[in-house]
Amino acid sequence: MALDVHVVSHTHWDREWYQPMERFRQRLVALVDELLDDPPGVDESFLLDGQAIIIEDYLDVRPERGGELRGLLKDGRLEAGPWYVLADELIPSGEALVRNLFAGRRLLERFEAKSPPVLYCPDSFGHPAALPSIATGFGLPVVILWRGYGGPRWPTGDTARWTSPSGDSVVIYHLPRDGYEFGSHLPSENGAATSRWRRMRDELVPRSATGVVLVLNGADHHARQVNHREAVAALEQAGRDDAVHRSTLRRFSHQLVDAASTEVLPVVTGELRDSYGYTWCLQGTLATRAHEKRLNAFAERLMLRDAEPWAALASRSGRTRRPLIEQAWRTLLQSHPHDTLCGCSIDDVADAMELRLRSAIHQGEGVRDEAIADLIGHDAVAAHDARQQWTPIVVVRNPATRVRSGVAILEIEEFIADVPVGPGSAPTTPVDATAPSNDRPLVVDGIGPLQILSRAVRYSRTESPRHYPDNDLVAVTRVAAWVAEVAGYGITSHSVGGQAATRRRARGPRVTVGRQALENDSLSVTVRDDGTIGVHHRATGRQVDSLLAFADEGDVGDLYTPARRPRHVAIEFRGVRRVHRGPLRGELALRYRVVDPTVGRAPADVELTVNLILDAGAPFLRVAIVGENRRENHRLRMVVRTDVAPAEIWADAAFGPVKRERLLIGDDEARVEHAPATAPLQRYVSTFNESRGCTLFSDGLAEYESRNDGSLLVTLLRAVGELSRNDLPERPGHAGWPSPTPKAQCLGPFAATFAVLLHGPRDAATIDLVESAADDVLSPLVGATLRSAMSIPAPVTGVELEGTGLAFSALKESEDGGWLVLRCVNLVDDNVDGAWQLPFDLGEARLARLDETIIGDLSPDGRRIRFRASARAIVTILAR
Repeated sequence: MALDVHVVSHTHWDREWYQPMERFRQRLVALVDELLDDPPGVDESFLLDGQAIIIEDYLDVRPERGGELRGLLKDGRLEAGPWYVLADELIPSGEALVRNLFAGRRLLERFEAKSPPVLYCPDSFGHPAALPSIATGFGLPVVILWRGYGGPRWPTGDTARWTSPSGDSVVIYHLPRDGYEFGSHLPSENGAATSRWRRMRDELVPRSATGVVLVLNGADHHARQVNHREAVAALEQAGRDDAVHRSTLRRFSHQLVDAASTEVLPVVTGELRDSYGYTWCLQGTLATRAHEKRLNAFAERLMLRDAEPWAALASRSGRTRRPLIEQAWRTLLQSHPHDTLCGCSIDDVADAMELRLRSAIHQGEGVRDEAIADLIGHDAVAAHDARQQWTPIVVVRNPATRVRSGVAILEIEEFIADVPVGPGSAPTTPVDATAPSNDRPLVVDGIGPLQILSRAVRYSRTESPRHYPDNDLVAVTRVAAWVAEVAGYGITSHSVGGQAATRRRARGPRVTVGRQALENDSLSVTVRDDGTIGVHHRATGRQVDSLLAFADEGDVGDLYTPARRPRHVAIEFRGVRRVHRGPLRGELALRYRVVDPTVGRAPADVELTVNLILDAGAPFLRVAIVGENRRENHRLRMVVRTDVAPAEIWADAAFGPVKRERLLIGDDEARVEHAPATAPLQRYVSTFNESRGCTLFSDGLAEYESRNDGSLLVTLLRAVGELSRNDLPERPGHAGWPSPTPKAQCLGPFAATFAVLLHGPRDAATIDLVESAADDVLSPLVGATLRSAMSIPAPVTGVELEGTGLAFSALKESEDGGWLVLRCVNLVDDNVDGAWQLPFDLGEARLARLDETIIGDLSPDGRRIRFRASARAIVTILAR
């Protein structure tokens, strides 16, 4: 077979890894300076690793060279994108991957440039099943990848067709065993080039499915090689019979697509998380620095479920916050590169990541709060000048696209004293700063009886854009309240105060609490004297005798790969106490210790408090864990024992859950890298058999394991102290540059929250129930006090989605600002008729791709848009 060989010079640029971003950026500046001083020719390009942030990082230091950079990007002699950052693809949500591509596109558009039509994924530690849908949704027909694919369970060729659950498909081009370094350090001497080409050809020909192949000339953090023109010319001469030639990624993509259209390619489906026997897959990173994965999940939920939707709805008043949203996303996405979010970097990188995540959270909360103020008509400037007219209100919001009732947690603030700031602010009389007693009456109009959860005193500042804040000391009461029928993405407002004597206890759902028991209409929970937890499902009679346990084992691995070792530990139960007695929230606190029974009176390795929380009307049991880790080199996991065995496992993933089975590999493959029994965890994992099911929800921990007995294990923490080791039988050799990482031992406090839902077998109704419960667990009804309101706003009606099996995915302003973007995912394997209900009369609606390119018309009916979602489809609608 004669080959058409495209040689493309590139660098693989881990933005931060074994050095912090600032050190790598210094090398990047020199690299790009050299490219601008001696640019690629018109028939070739230099590839900036498929990510646009490299441009941003360079210009932060060298803004004066922006014009030169623009010219080369526009001409395609420098190629970047489509990504903003080369992200891990299994931990972020599907919507986060979409925002990543939008950010990359926006950055390139500033330079009048476009990325090559390739979703370039050269080093991600696996790929989600929905990636073909994401690629085609941005007009990218080719995915280039390496890890996660290849070996005895996959087709042997370099090219295949990859189909997503929705039926979207792309051509995948699989890099050789040496990946993106296959063509690095090319010799410029003719004899050496001939010898090198023979070796390269021997690997390329047997794998080539189309005759069109890619040779990437570069490596990690490498500038363009010395004498690169002479080296490529020597390779062209050595491979003249095979048409070896310098090229661009764009040209390669076009040639590959044309050649693939004439071939019958093998078809692959599902996630790509198996490259055992071909190259390292590095799936052990899912539990590394687990607390950072959890913080990232919180930031993503805030952006997707709060900041974007409320800002989009508020934009109809004429004020867009789209630039603020985009900046918050850029901050968040800078924590998504695979060496960053995966946790396999030095401690300085981890510290920088956490600062970015907290920054993104602050930005998202600011956008959310200001948008909600707009929606309820609150004018902070007018309020500041009319303090005597303030009417404190509780603002309850529903961050879901369906009407919801249930227990909401409200924070109620009550004025104690004005606390001035500045000269003359010294107090003349003492202020009583003690928290009010729990038996003091508290009333919120329009909401039924309140259950007080806690009281405190703190400072509260009421902001105005044209004034200094009004600074007060306030009493803060955290309460559980039954809130009835708040519209999807709706807001209700309630005044604080009224006469306690007029209150009547409403009949409705309740929870009762005993000394060691919780019970509501759905569940009965019992804590036995030995610390085991029994759960009874009242409607079906199902009984789980011992719901929770803990497993602790040694781990002498590194940040890439777990190396489990036996460890003799005992889990001691230390007692249970009542925290909240109902009638709306019941809570029991159980204490456990993880100890080494061979070490006398030594302190516990881990102290654990497990809070079991049952709300009135809730079909699930919440489990909140806080702990203190005092031991190095171990892994602590929570075990959820279900009554579902044997079972199918379906786990939430990008744009819908996927079915997973345990991967078994051969001995030869295992000698290179073991395949861990664990898998990625996003919002939930479900276990099903023919008669029943159980779902475990997680607030952000990213690794679970399922076992044949129906148990689900979630990693709470994995404590290791080296970036890379070369002495692990689980993965012999260094996967990264060895460096100590003491902070990855995760010593000190940790936390996580979960929920457990017992339900029926996997059908459309159950799929819908699980998705609705995920909303209730992770994005519940919530309320906060606005003390500076001057009237009680009318209820705000938002957006609602109808259709069994349809899951909300996005509500945002369009990239051009002209539309409201509505996106949902069909989670079932049948067509579903759905509808969006909006709070305004619609003039027009369009079907669109993920990148908001219009692909069809819809006919809105007043405030309603009807549509049909094909099986497992991602449906994007533009409305205005």
